[in-house]
Amino acid sequence: MLVVARTLEEGRLRGPVARALSGVWSFAAERTVVRPLPLPPRVQVVAVGGATLGGSGKTPLAIACARELALRGARVALVGHAYRARPGWPRLVEAGDARAQVGDEALLAARSLQGCGARVVVAPRRAQAVALAATLADVLVLDGVLQTAPVRASLSLLAVDAVAPWGSGSVPPCGDLRADVGALLGACDAVVPVGERGDLHDLATGAHHDSRGVWLEGALLSWEAVRGSRLGLASALARPERVLRFLARRGVHPVVVVRAADHGRMSARALAAHDERLDLWLATPKCALHLPGPVRAPLATVDHALVLSAVIRARLAVLAARAALLDPRGRQQ
Repeated sequence: MLVVARTLEEGRLRGPVARALSGVWSFAAERTVVRPLPLPPRVQVVAVGGATLGGSGKTPLAIACARELALRGARVALVGHAYRARPGWPRLVEAGDARAQVGDEALLAARSLQGCGARVVVAPRRAQAVALAATLADVLVLDGVLQTAPVRASLSLLAVDAVAPWGSGSVPPCGDLRADVGALLGACDAVVPVGERGDLHDLATGAHHDSRGVWLEGALLSWEAVRGSRLGLASALARPERVLRFLARRGVHPVVVVRAADHGRMSARALAAHDERLDLWLATPKCALHLPGPVRAPLATVDHALVLSAVIRARLAVLAARAALLDPRGRQQ
């Protein structure tokens, strides 16, 4: 899986067979960019999709949108997709749930949104999750759906990496682009570059990373406090090099990187092989969910939040105000 992911990211396959298969993928992908999904008539819907097969920042963007809407007084539910999980039935996701039941991204969302009032919902089928979420909220945030049909989402956001927005530039097997650029742009209302401030060409429409340091045993350590330590990075992300870039901007350079497939379980043997030479393991909160168990070197999780631009916040404010005009039965107040 790691070899396949790297091949797609780097766009290594360029022969006639690969190009023919990419043509088939493009045709099929255009039919999935807009998803048939019944939407309850009274709710506002924010759809958040990613441009590439992992690594665009769509889930952090969806979480940031849900938090912003909740802080503006809206009743919000984030609809997760329970990737590689078996939720069994439509259910709310709680911070203590098992990853195998609700999925790593939904669990991360539930933990990130604790205290702000937003709920997280998953189900075996997304339509079931939407139906449950609509009984709990007036605004739904769909993680992993770019556009809906026959009724379009109230707001569709396309998350792209600020440095490489279109990945390797081609769809599989020639690259890692989810669909042709034209199809993606035609389905969304706004493109949201996700990255560091210095990488964002347009701060007005982007979303930038914010981090105060790392969490170790309940304490927040500044980046200055961990610089110079012998650090290892444990990654179960599609784009670990983007985490390395994030760390390098803060003066932190891991001496070891242990990588699993996107959403995959980390190898206990691979981690143990480096334990004795490290002062600290680093992992994102999502990657920490995939660790096989305790590690000898202490584990610190990266403190991370996504800061939305004023333009995106303003568009979300309009949706929150629109939702406030409707009572729970869908009649105008």
